[in-house]
Amino acid sequence: MVQKTIIIMLCTMCSLMAQASHIIGGQVYYKFIRSSGNMYTYRISLKLYRICESGDRIAEMPAAVILSSFNRPDNTLKDRYTINRTDFQVKELNNVDPCIVNPPRVCFQVGLYETEITLPLNEEGYTIAFQSCCRDPFMVNIISDPIPNQPGDFGSGATYFIEIPGSNSNAANNSSPVFKKEEATLVCAERKFSYDFSASDPDGDQLTYELCNAYKGGQLTPQGGIPPAAGNPPYPLLSYQSPYSGSQPLGPNVTIDAKTGIISGIAPSAGKYVVTVCVNEFRNGVKIGTLRKDFHVNVTTCVKRVTAAMPEKYAECTGLTIQFINKSTPGKPYFWDFGDGTTLSTTSLGPISHTYPAAGTYHVKLYVDKNSNCGDSATAIVYAYPFFSPDFIVTGKCVQKPSLFTDRSRIDVGAKEYVKWDFGNGDTSNVPNPLYQYKKAGTYMVTMYLRSTKGCERIDTQNVTIYDKPPFSATEDTLLCAKDSLHMWATSSLPGTYSWTPDNYFILHPRTSHPIVFPKKDTTYRVTFTDNEGCTNDKDIFVDVRDSIVVHTLSDSTVCTGDEIHLYVVPDGQYTYRWTTLPSNNLISTNPDAYVTPTPPRQTYAVEAALGKCRTADTVTLKVVDPPKATAAPDTTVCYGVPLTLRAGGGSSYRWSPAYYVDEPTRPVTLAHPVDTTLFIVTVTDTLGCPKLVKDTAWVNVVPQVHAFAGNDTIIMLHTPFQLHGSGGVRYTWSPPDGLSDPKSADPITTVNRDITYTLTAYTKEGCTGTDDIFVRFIVGPEIYVPNAFSPNGDGLNDIFRPLPVGIVKMNFFRVFDRWGKLLYSSTAYLKGWDGTVNGQIAGVGTYVWVVEGLDINNRTVIRKGTVTLVK
Repeated sequence: MVQKTIIIMLCTMCSLMAQASHIIGGQVYYKFIRSSGNMYTYRISLKLYRICESGDRIAEMPAAVILSSFNRPDNTLKDRYTINRTDFQVKELNNVDPCIVNPPRVCFQVGLYETEITLPLNEEGYTIAFQSCCRDPFMVNIISDPIPNQPGDFGSGATYFIEIPGSNSNAANNSSPVFKKEEATLVCAERKFSYDFSASDPDGDQLTYELCNAYKGGQLTPQGGIPPAAGNPPYPLLSYQSPYSGSQPLGPNVTIDAKTGIISGIAPSAGKYVVTVCVNEFRNGVKIGTLRKDFHVNVTTCVKRVTAAMPEKYAECTGLTIQFINKSTPGKPYFWDFGDGTTLSTTSLGPISHTYPAAGTYHVKLYVDKNSNCGDSATAIVYAYPFFSPDFIVTGKCVQKPSLFTDRSRIDVGAKEYVKWDFGNGDTSNVPNPLYQYKKAGTYMVTMYLRSTKGCERIDTQNVTIYDKPPFSATEDTLLCAKDSLHMWATSSLPGTYSWTPDNYFILHPRTSHPIVFPKKDTTYRVTFTDNEGCTNDKDIFVDVRDSIVVHTLSDSTVCTGDEIHLYVVPDGQYTYRWTTLPSNNLISTNPDAYVTPTPPRQTYAVEAALGKCRTADTVTLKVVDPPKATAAPDTTVCYGVPLTLRAGGGSSYRWSPAYYVDEPTRPVTLAHPVDTTLFIVTVTDTLGCPKLVKDTAWVNVVPQVHAFAGNDTIIMLHTPFQLHGSGGVRYTWSPPDGLSDPKSADPITTVNRDITYTLTAYTKEGCTGTDDIFVRFIVGPEIYVPNAFSPNGDGLNDIFRPLPVGIVKMNFFRVFDRWGKLLYSSTAYLKGWDGTVNGQIAGVGTYVWVVEGLDINNRTVIRKGTVTLVK
C-alpha cells in the first residue's frame, strides 16, 4: 500500500493539536440595512471556526464576543459591541472516498455572531475588527511570534476585520460579498485538488480573488470568558517562513483562479498552514472593499488502497522513443494505453520504453488494478519529436555594460513558441536574445526556459559570473636602481588590450602587456586593461627609483664561545643580500638575516645588498670569549641551627640564592643558615665580555632538629625507685649521673631520694644533638597533698586548684563545694583541678570546701577533706 498525504480543508481550518489555540479561522462581513439622514445601519456578521475536539487545554466556542469599530483613516475607536452567539453548527465530511484506508475524521464547528450597528456617515468609512488568541505555534508556513507579555508557548494571534466604505467611495449603502460554501473537503497531498472559495455579492459588484497575507493579533482569553476587544488598526502582518508567502501559502504548486475563486494545484506535504483568501469588490471599475477569510490547513497522512502516479507530461522531445516512469502503488497489475493504438499489460514497476511510429503529440493513460472498484488511473501528454535542446551563451560580463544573452538552441521539428529568461536575481525577460545589465558583481544562476510550437519544453541553466571590472594582474610597486631598466607586465584571463601612462616618460612599448621602463626619478605608471566588451580596469604601479642604497647590520660586539648569533640587516628597501665570512669570503646566507656560530678569538662577517646595478655593504666583527667557569661548595650535611660557610669562584661577581638564608648573597664567601635541606645556586659573571650568566650549585643536607624528650616533671614517693624514659635520638647521656643505674641508657633507674633535675642529651646518627630536662621531686607517701589557697587570675602562677597525689595509683574523685554545699567542680582525672570558674564566670573571693579520695600503692583508700581560699 502506498502512503499519501492529505489536506483536510475545513472551510477555513482543520483540526489542530490540543493547544490553547482553539479558534482555527474567521471572517467578518456586513449587510446594509437602511439609512436615515446621516445615520447608516448595517448588520455585522462574525463567523468563527473551531475544532470539534474538547479537552482541558481546548477552549470552547465563545458564548459571546466583542466587536470593535474604528474611524478611518485616523483609526480612533468609535465603539465596542458585546454580541451573544446567534447560531452554532457542526460540519462533518460524511462521503469519504471508500478507497482511502482509515480516513481521518473531518469535523469543525461554526459559530455565528450577528448584530446591527448604526454609524454616522463619514468620508473614509469604518473598520470592524475582532481579534483571537492564539494560533498553533507549530504552523509550517509562518514564523510563530509569541504574544507580547503573555506566558506560555502560544503562536501569533489572529485579526479578522472588514472595512465599510465611506462617502468618498459613493458606496456607503454597500453590502459586502458572502462566501457561498461552508464545506469540509479531504484532498490527498502531492496530488491535484480543487476547492471552491467563490463568493456572491448582493449588489452585483464585480469580484476578483487572490491569496493574501494573514494578520497577527489577540490576547489570551480569561478562562471561560469573552475574548478581549481588538486593538486599534493598523494590524501587523504575519511573518511567513521561506519559501512560503501570503500569495503562496501552500507553495508554488497551489494557486487561486482570480475570476472563479477556485483554489487548485498540487497539495503540499504534511504540516499545518495558514491560508487567507481575499475577495476584492469593484464597482464601476473602482475597488470599494475586500472580504477576507483566514483559515488554517492541516496536512495529515492517509493511505489510499491504490494510487496511479506518473509524470504529467513528457516534453523533453529527445526522439520518438519515450521511457515512461511508473510511481504507482506496487504489487498491482498495470495497463498502459500509449495513445497510438498500442497497449501493454504488466506487473512491473520498472521504466517502460515505447517507440512511437511517427512524430506527434499523444495522450497516455495508465490504469492500476483496472478491474477493481478501487482502481486508479493517471494520464500524461507525450510530445514525441526529434531533437530539441536549449542552449545559450553570454557575452559581456561586467556591470559597466549590458550582457548579451544569445539563444543557440536546436529545434529539429517546429519553431520556438515561447522563451523566458531568469537572470538569477529576480528579473526576467521574454525577449529571444535579451541585453541585460546587472547592477552589481556576483555569480548568478541564469535559466532559459524554452517551449516549441510542438509543445516541447526544456530548460538550460548556467552559472554566469559578472564582474565589477574585468579581472587582471600586473607588476606590484617596486624599487629600481637608476642605472637599470625594468620589464613591467600585465595579464588577464580575458582577451583585451593594455595601455600604460605616462606613455612618454622613459617607457618602451606602452601599448603592450610587457613594456620596459627606465625612469630617472620616482614615477607612478598606470596600466589600463580593456576587455573585448569595452569594460576597463586599471592599476597604479609606483616605481621607487634609487641612486644609491643603504644597509646596516649590527654593531661590533663580544659574544660567548659556542653561542649561535643572529645577524640581521636594517635596510631602506627590499633588496637582495649576500652574507660571507671575511677574509675567506665563504657564502653563509642569501636571506636578509643569517645565523652563525663564530670561532674564537674573533670573526668578521660581511653583508652585501644589491638592487640591480646599485650595491652597498656593511661588516660586523664579533670577539669570541669563553664564559666564566663557576664553582660552588661545599656539598655537605649540617645539623639544624648550625651555620656553614659557602664558597664560590670562577668570576668577578656573584649572587647566591635563595638569598634569605645567606648573610651576604653577593660575596663569594659567606655564612648560610638553612633551616631545611637546600640547593644553593650561585650565579657567576666576569668582566671579559661574555654576557652569559653561568651557575653552579652546592647541596646542603640539613639534619632535622633533634626533639629530645626526658619526660614530664614528676613527684615520686620517697624511698621508691623511679625509671626515667628518654626519646628523640639513637643514643643518649643523662647528667648528673647521681643515683642513675646507667647514665648512657635511654631508660635508667634513679634511687637518689632527693629533689633533682636530670638533663637528657639525645644524639642522631650524624652526631647532631638535642637536650631536655626533667625535675623529679621526692615526697613522703602514700599521701594526697592539697594546697590551702590559689589565685585564678591568669598570671600563670597557682591558677589551678588541684591535689598532688604521692603513691596514689587511682584517683576516685576530687570535688569542690561552696559554703552552702553546692557542688562546683568534680573530676576523677589524675593531676586535674578546678580553674576557679562556675558556669564560665570566675567564682568570688572566699573559702571553699573540698574532698578528695584515692587508692594508694598498697590498695588502701586515702580520703582527705579541707578548705581552700580563693584570692585574686
